[in-house]
Amino acid sequence: GCTEDSSASNTIESPINSNAGEDIQLLLPTNFSWLSGSYSDSKTTDHIVWKKVSGPSSYVLESPNSLKTKVSNLETGTYEFELTVTNANGITAKDIVIVTVSDITINPNEIIFKDMTWVCPMGCHLEIKNFSSYLPATTVFRIYIQRDNSSNWQEVIHESSQLPDDIQFSYTLYYASLFIDSYSSLEEVDTPNIKIVY
Repeated sequence: GCTEDSSASNTIESPINSNAGEDIQLLLPTNFSWLSGSYSDSKTTDHIVWKKVSGPSSYVLESPNSLKTKVSNLETGTYEFELTVTNANGITAKDIVIVTVSDITINPNEIIFKDMTWVCPMGCHLEIKNFSSYLPATTVFRIYIQRDNSSNWQEVIHESSQLPDDIQFSYTLYYASLFIDSYSSLEEVDTPNIKIVY
């Protein structure tokens, strides 16, 4: 009898994945941010589109067909921006990033973490574990650092923002921890204070 040719195979498309990046929190007067997407696919990507799917009417997407685009003219509220990636075979993947824009009240709350210790395996960072347990859900906040031998508080900028050339500190939230990265020097002998204003 005949048997089916085992050498014949059907082409199975591997799924395309898109990632719109971590959710973003902004405090006015800062009314812009960068949306930074990514994708994984074995095929050539044919089309990239960012679009707003919910939120206030005021916004400007400068490069909606690029993985990285600046979004500006934002106002108080919660926005959802969707990234759609389409590969050469017409297969699409979507993901959403939430951008929350808020304003600190006249009498803001604050939390201070004193005498933090730098961790310096490859570059230096500070970590506040289980960060969400310190603030109510969806709270918008600012972060400041006070170095040893200084009375000044310096703002720490979110890594998704357009970082200036002279940036010294940036932060990110990763797996429920807050990480503050340093671009300066002598962190090993420094025990800074961290202030969260919300």
